Amino acid sequence: MTEKEIRQTFIDNGAPIFEPLIEFQQAFGGYIFYAVLAPIKFSLIKGAGGYPVYSNTAVVEFEESEFSSPKYFFDCATTNYQMQFFLDEQGVYYEDYEPIASSFSKSVEHLALWDEMWEQNNFELIFRDRSLKIENIEKELNLNLISEASDQYTLWFQNEEIYVKQWKGLTTLVASKTYSRKEKLLTL
Repeated sequence: MTEKEIRQTFIDNGAPIFEPLIEFQQAFGGYIFYAVLAPIKFSLIKGAGGYPVYSNTAVVEFEESEFSSPKYFFDCATTNYQMQFFLDEQGVYYEDYEPIASSFSKSVEHLALWDEMWEQNNFELIFRDRSLKIENIEKELNLNLISEASDQYTLWFQNEEIYVKQWKGLTTLVASKTYSRKEKLLTL
């Protein structure tokens, strides 16, 4: 769809127009990810036969928030997977109303990091979503920030043998299968 067609679909649905949403639709509309075996199709514009636009069946689903910020949640995916996916008016990406990333492109980077680890077939999950006893794990393990995947919601760090993800005060750690100090990692 062209930008003009996207904007017109928003207008036809009485949906407020925000630039981060137009940019999302242009960049990621039609993108499909899989959660286990369930496809998740990302798009703000939905509807049976939503294309061509002149059929008037294209739908933009959104709801007003109970809070002053964000003001709106826009449904950005269609799936049978038991989760809801939203963008707010600033383009912040949510899963089940929890902010995951400052933009959908940051979330794509998160998925790319997981793919990178598993494709190398040399990494294993040490722990997931754990509250740590230490602060600044990146200094303790000599890790570097992965800026293209990090933002105010999720931080990613790595070195040659370790990947660390931090979200909402919880840490997930993945290490090389050959990492010699795994027992130390379990005590963090």
